[in-house]
Amino acid sequence: MSDPTQNWKKVITKMPVHVPSLDGKTIQETVMVEVEALQNPSDGEIYLPGEALEKLDAAKARYMGLLQPDCIKELRERLELTQKEMSSLLQIGEKTWTRWETGRERPSRSLNLLLHAVYDGKVDICYLQLMSKPALRDKPLRATPPGGARVPFTFDVGTASPAMTEKNYEGLPA
Repeated sequence: MSDPTQNWKKVITKMPVHVPSLDGKTIQETVMVEVEALQNPSDGEIYLPGEALEKLDAAKARYMGLLQPDCIKELRERLELTQKEMSSLLQIGEKTWTRWETGRERPSRSLNLLLHAVYDGKVDICYLQLMSKPALRDKPLRATPPGGARVPFTFDVGTASPAMTEKNYEGLPA
């Protein structure tokens, strides 16, 4: 069986990528992205191969601020976790994480925000470990320590009853 696109011409075309608003109900921006395509010589129609569709999808994700699959995989490897461990940590299905790493699916914007925070070191992995096993906590976490000073907490998740200890507050503004 022969390839029906064998005599088609390879062309470079600009395609619109519609970036949705945060609520997903409107288009926030439209950007033009150059991709390789195939042109049917008999009717002049332009067809996009899979690689072009992937490039358009990657451009859309980049404009939306979504982590790319290679960054998602790099994050997990940097944390030295398996896909199963990472899935458990985020309280998602293992196959979901796998699809994010392979690029077959993308995380929601809210989960992407959390992934970015972990990737950038703004959310500590120990905090996620503690939150993924609430039975390890002996009391709820407080957003603000006594007296109102905003000071980071430390978590000891290596014991059956982790101790949440407050750091030194002296000299800090309330």
